[in-house]
Amino acid sequence: MLTTSRFHLRFWPVWVSVGAVLGLWIACKWFHQDWFDDGFKYVAKASSLSATTLMCWCLVLSARFRALEDLFGGLDKVYQVHKRLGKLLCLVLAPHPLFLAAHRLPDVSAYLGYFAPAATLQDRYALGKDLGLAALIALCALVALSLRLIMRYEAWKRLHGWLGPVFLLVMVHVHLVDADVARYAPLRVAFWGMLLAGAASWVYIRLLYERFGPRHAYAVESIETVGGAREITLRPLGRPLDFKASQFVYLVIRTPPIPPEPHPYSIASGYSPDGRFKLGIKEVGDHTRSLAHLAPGDRTDVYGPYGRFSEPFFNRGRDCVFIGGGIGITPFIGMWHVALHSEERLRPDGMDSQLKARHPELSSDWTAPRIALFYVCRTREEASFDDDIRAQAEQSPLGGLEQARQAGFDYVLHESQTHGRFGIPHMRDVLGDRFPGRLFFLCGPTPMMEALAARLLDEGVSPLDILIEDFNLV
Repeated sequence: MLTTSRFHLRFWPVWVSVGAVLGLWIACKWFHQDWFDDGFKYVAKASSLSATTLMCWCLVLSARFRALEDLFGGLDKVYQVHKRLGKLLCLVLAPHPLFLAAHRLPDVSAYLGYFAPAATLQDRYALGKDLGLAALIALCALVALSLRLIMRYEAWKRLHGWLGPVFLLVMVHVHLVDADVARYAPLRVAFWGMLLAGAASWVYIRLLYERFGPRHAYAVESIETVGGAREITLRPLGRPLDFKASQFVYLVIRTPPIPPEPHPYSIASGYSPDGRFKLGIKEVGDHTRSLAHLAPGDRTDVYGPYGRFSEPFFNRGRDCVFIGGGIGITPFIGMWHVALHSEERLRPDGMDSQLKARHPELSSDWTAPRIALFYVCRTREEASFDDDIRAQAEQSPLGGLEQARQAGFDYVLHESQTHGRFGIPHMRDVLGDRFPGRLFFLCGPTPMMEALAARLLDEGVSPLDILIEDFNLV
């Protein structure tokens, strides 16, 4: 759906929690003057405490909690932090068994014997050690498979479902080994609080989310297929979705043979008080291909909305450059609509304060930033939303693309097969001396976004002014 970004990822809540756990552990040992004789154990224990904290974060971050979306700057950023912690987790955890057995060196056979299964249920510590090693092996296998293999989204999601049973092994391991976590009450309370939060997050997202998550009942109003993409318009059957331009939702369709699994899709329309919105979906996998069986009138469940991509557009008062590659154009269509319809707004004194806070773009005292929208496709035939973008300009108070351009709203369809790889010169050709000082929003294929971000940095654009929608999970 979207792209990979290294910008604006907030790891500080994770590092603060890891530091707090390690600090509490050392403080407990100091208070009780309960120091290890074996120095290797400090590395082993620090490894296990840190890795378990990271694993708890991985589970909590996967649960789509709104508070965490606010804390990390959007659900796409939440998942990118989750993904990077998964890569780090095995590296942090590996020293735990290696250093626990280090006191047996230089006797290599005795050292290796530590890792042999005890094959007994009578010794709590030995059983806990075996379960811990099993959890480490299973965790490394899951991380390696999910990060190294090319797989369908459905397979990737099922693979992640096994993280819960692995985490259960970790919890049983912590209980059985009866180590520092059990010995010190403050550490025990804090650590088991984290473990239970992680377990509860897994139960929520795997078993309870579809029933108790932010669900809205919708029906398919119309379907249009253009250039290999489907434009699906949905209408509410009950409480409408209160969304902002560029946000995305998880769509669940219960019409066989379409798999009834939540899939994320960007909203390709501006805010509508009646709750109607459009999704732009390109056929790239089994689920998107199965949508050929969808028909008007079919019921769907929509979960969300999620995403913070458009907040700088609404709140920072800066002119913008939007660059959408392929299906990555969809988050920009709603913002393009909002900007072009700047004369169709409500009087501030006639708006509910809550509505104005949530949707400043509806108020006549909000000034739309000027926009340069670049739609990058290989050929015109692949530009599924070109007609929509042009139609919005025609239907706006401005009256057409030329009038929109004169008002400061530029639109360019860049066909890379004809005009070459899109880059800074193409932006400067359109913007001229209006290039500096703008916010740059990027969404599209990963190589394209990474190359553009690098070129923008070379041009002196601040990383804070480069906004990238980032939903490359697999």
